[in-house]
Amino acid sequence: MNKISEKKHFRLDGAELKLIALAAMTIDHIGLIFFPGLSVFRIIGRIAYPIFAYMIAEGCRYTRNKKRYLSSVFGVGLLCSAVNYLVERSLYQCILITFGCSILIIFALDTLQKENARRKKVLTAAGAAAFLIFLYYVNGISLPGLSLPGGRIREIFLETGFRMDYGFFGILSPAAVWMVKTKTGKLAALAAGLCMISGEIGGVQIFSLAALIPLAFYSGRRGKTGGKNFFYVYYPAHLAVLYGIAQLIQTV
Repeated sequence: MNKISEKKHFRLDGAELKLIALAAMTIDHIGLIFFPGLSVFRIIGRIAYPIFAYMIAEGCRYTRNKKRYLSSVFGVGLLCSAVNYLVERSLYQCILITFGCSILIIFALDTLQKENARRKKVLTAAGAAAFLIFLYYVNGISLPGLSLPGGRIREIFLETGFRMDYGFFGILSPAAVWMVKTKTGKLAALAAGLCMISGEIGGVQIFSLAALIPLAFYSGRRGKTGGKNFFYVYYPAHLAVLYGIAQLIQTV
């Protein structure tokens, strides 16, 4: 009787969600590189960021080694950004740099919640505030009807080509998810962040809200990753392969 009543509902663990995001990201980049005129590739790719953002928040909550987690994300991100600068002379920062900033903010918030030492809390709060101000000036907000100070500083950064993938709200969204305890609240926080990002970027970005569907089936379990570094290696590896193929096609 118990076995009959204990039917398994459809659930997705963290590893499975990341694989969905990887597939969507790959499709997105294939469209960007080979089929820039077809929006369907970009629409499918919009679900990648929300899933990864949610998983970054989960990773920060459950990681046992904060320094390793942060250094892994930032390290690969810096490598990708360095290669991008050497190849294209662009200071545009990849999504891993965005998530690295998210992790820094989350760990600062975690310190403020857990630390008893007043001096450490004050220093952490001051550092986090300064970091957020810097991120704002670098990624300045330009939503319709919203005017904030620091426009000239933002222009200077933009003139150098320095910009972070998904911008200011893209950095804050994982932190918003992390701050909420319930699953419904996490999805609501993510949805709010995605709406802000869509308002900033426009275009097909609104389709990122479709990621809330697979995330609603998240079981809360990590799942089998097939190697801790797989997801970090895949990002630069798949870009190298795609750009390599593109170069071969151009020379033929």
